Amino acid sequence: MRLPELRSLLRKLEGKGYIPSTRAGPTGIGHTLERQLGITENNLPIPDLGGVFEVKATRAHTNNLITLFTLDRGAWQFTAKEIVEDWGYIDENGRPSLFTTVSALAENSLGLQLSVPEGDSYLSLRYVPDDDLLGSWDMEQIVETFESKLGNMLFVHADSQHDAGREMFHFNRAHLLTRPDTTTFEESFTKGVVTIDIRMYIRPNGTVRNHGTGFRISEQDLPKLFRRVRRLL
Repeated sequence: MRLPELRSLLRKLEGKGYIPSTRAGPTGIGHTLERQLGITENNLPIPDLGGVFEVKATRAHTNNLITLFTLDRGAWQFTAKEIVEDWGYIDENGRPSLFTTVSALAENSLGLQLSVPEGDSYLSLRYVPDDDLLGSWDMEQIVETFESKLGNMLFVHADSQHDAGREMFHFNRAHLLTRPDTTTFEESFTKGVVTIDIRMYIRPNGTVRNHGTGFRISEQDLPKLFRRVRRLL
């Protein structure tokens, strides 16, 4: 698919007005958009722009956090089970769990906080009361993941409403985000713009289910991570 074809497809999609979600829940908007664009993977080949574009969709007039990517490789200083048992809590299902958002601006309700010491090349996760180091991510690896995963992005907005209990979307705004700004991305951690979500729990059999550490940003801040923002719709 080339850029003129994509523009045409997006305009036709806008002209359909509200269309029913193809999946219930928060992920319905992305799933619906992909089906409308005729893609089965979460990327879109656009040859005349030099590559493959990640596709993300958001509901208009919201500012939810979206996941940029997940990254755990070599980060943890303890086993996942130790992390949950020592710094987690018992959830509503009676499971030892650790689902929490962590920022560099301040420690959260569980005492966890990110830090990027000046001149350091690592993003650290600490338990502030005891200054325990739980995890450490190589900043170069983080930036490389950002560039490779999100080097090009189609970012689509939709108005949302419900009809007979089913969510409906009107896709009516779209941008191409290119040329990721790695300097702004790195600075976003210390400013609290980019946060991480830890998402793990211990199963009844004693094994750990880890959904992966999500690197997250608000939908409205996402375009700030790119040097070029091109409106398509």
